[in-house]
Amino acid sequence: MSTLKVGTIQDHANSITAMTIDNTGHVAMPNTKKGIFQVYANSNQTLNSNVTVPVQLDQKVFDTNNYFNTSTYRYTPQVAGYYVIEAQIMWEADAGDNIYMSAQIFKNGVANHSTGASPYISGTGTAKPNAINSIVIGTANEAYTRVGSLVYFNGSSDYVSLHGYIYNYTDSGASDNVIKGHADNMITWMYGYKID
Repeated sequence: MSTLKVGTIQDHANSITAMTIDNTGHVAMPNTKKGIFQVYANSNQTLNSNVTVPVQLDQKVFDTNNYFNTSTYRYTPQVAGYYVIEAQIMWEADAGDNIYMSAQIFKNGVANHSTGASPYISGTGTAKPNAINSIVIGTANEAYTRVGSLVYFNGSSDYVSLHGYIYNYTDSGASDNVIKGHADNMITWMYGYKID
């Protein structure tokens, strides 16, 4: 029996380090473009009843590969594959209002994702990542919806964005419904990373 001792493994053709093993046996690999990001809303966003709007996620916690655009509020990873995307919207309305709230992950500008064929989440089907909460707002005036999905990205042009929808049954003409944001607290947020 023989022993192979290796500290670094390189791509022979390009002399690029593919993997290193330290003296404790820990294997370290170079950045594999996992696209890890976390963003949140830095301030409040008002919206009318019965309107779907993109959520203004304008503050980065981190964005390892700079795939999230805080001007368009879109995440556009440049490596093809399957990604976990999760998000939350914190809502505010007048105390006593009966409201219907929805947090939706849009792909390429539409709510529909899955076709049921590979790649499963393609942007043209009938499945919609959509979290719904319908309640009478209490005296704290706040509630939230949280949504998550696996999303397939083509690695060039596919993108996702978080959208919010509210219907105020108590006051259908209300324009003071709020998607809550905060400079220091992540109460409306989205994060994601590549898994395959």
